[in-house]
Amino acid sequence: MNAVTRTAPIALIAAMVLGCARPPDQQARRTYKIGFSQCTVKEPWRVLFNELLRREADKHPEVQLEIQDADDMTQKQVADVKSFIVRNFDAILISPKEAPGLTGAVREATEKGIPVVVLDRDVNYKDYACFVGGDNLEIGREAGRFAVHALGGAGKAKGIIYEICGGLASTPAQERRDGFHEIVDKEPAIQVLGKLDGDWKLNKGHDILQDALKSIPTIHLVYAHNDPMAYGAWQAAQKAGREKEMMFIGIDAIPTEGALWVKQGKLSATFLYEPPGAEGLRQALKILKDGKPDAKRITLKTRTITADTVDAYLKDMGR
Repeated sequence: MNAVTRTAPIALIAAMVLGCARPPDQQARRTYKIGFSQCTVKEPWRVLFNELLRREADKHPEVQLEIQDADDMTQKQVADVKSFIVRNFDAILISPKEAPGLTGAVREATEKGIPVVVLDRDVNYKDYACFVGGDNLEIGREAGRFAVHALGGAGKAKGIIYEICGGLASTPAQERRDGFHEIVDKEPAIQVLGKLDGDWKLNKGHDILQDALKSIPTIHLVYAHNDPMAYGAWQAAQKAGREKEMMFIGIDAIPTEGALWVKQGKLSATFLYEPPGAEGLRQALKILKDGKPDAKRITLKTRTITADTVDAYLKDMGR
């Protein structure tokens, strides 16, 4: 027994010396398995979200990235996250379809020691590692300020706004609604109608406004919680021959969608909602390598895109 006790350190030292003597390219590289649960890819903004995330992952050869699409189903998204947990992924990124249904999965991963970076939409649990996303309340306020200015200015604004909401079970839709109303509800001569759930879909934005136009003789401005719904509403108004009597504003500012529609004169404004995937991956790696993110909550900046600013914006985006 004494012989084993004496020789074990010698063997260990020899192994360490040999390991240090290896050229760097022969040393074992630490790899990180990172899973991303995307709620859907039925929206162009989320397609861009995934594309930018993959581009960032390509910059990090130590990352093995797996993306799962929940196809707009909470139950599948829960199963996707649980699969990452069972397979011992090093970190999980998630953009939840809705807060209540995904809270348990985020909690389970966190409690099992897997850092979770929540992207875009929050959950009803705050002990995860990090949140990265836009300030949807502030984006809603910016949309409200634009609407008030367009309808006559603070204290003088008047008119009828028709609001088309995103998926109201999600925090971005709730915050884009609340921020908008924080501004426009101060104007007694502004009336906001609609407020129906368009689930972020272009065709639903179209159908909601198509029905509204049958019973509402005057609409001055349509506020949709994303650009596809705003554009769908514009299409419905155009079919009815009424698109010139109202303004349309949305959120996202994808260069090939919202910003393009502003340039074409179909939307009066869009507000940048930067996809958070690339920054989310950077924070996940920082957590895995350094033990903590840059901050618990990282807020991405917004930007107002109008006919006056769209060309500069597209140039900045390389378009």
